[in-house]
Amino acid sequence: MSLTQDITDANYIITGYQPGCVLVNNEPYSQSLIVSPNKLITSWKVTDIDQLNETTLTEVFDLEPEVVLLGTGENLLLPNPEILALFSKFKIGLETMNTNAVCRTYGILTSEGRRTAAAIIFAK
Repeated sequence: MSLTQDITDANYIITGYQPGCVLVNNEPYSQSLIVSPNKLITSWKVTDIDQLNETTLTEVFDLEPEVVLLGTGENLLLPNPEILALFSKFKIGLETMNTNAVCRTYGILTSEGRRTAAAIIFAK
């Protein structure tokens, strides 16, 4: 699915999605990644929601977003309650949804100037 974006000052926008692949600035990525308006992290090693912990989320927290959109693939998977508590500790909102919904929502929030990060998990 191709996505359209409002004009934004963001350096990194999600421009499309298909199962197993996200397009960031029209470049395809099929491994787990973190996208924020000003940073793209393609070396995120998380391949399963159960791998989420304070260490694997450090790069997300370092971005200091208002909200993190967690993409869990084709199906919605919820993280452990400890992860929800961790986001609360850092005063960061967490919205978990399937990756398609994350891609659409990221575009909307970014175009509104929100400090948003999308953390997208691709299983191996």
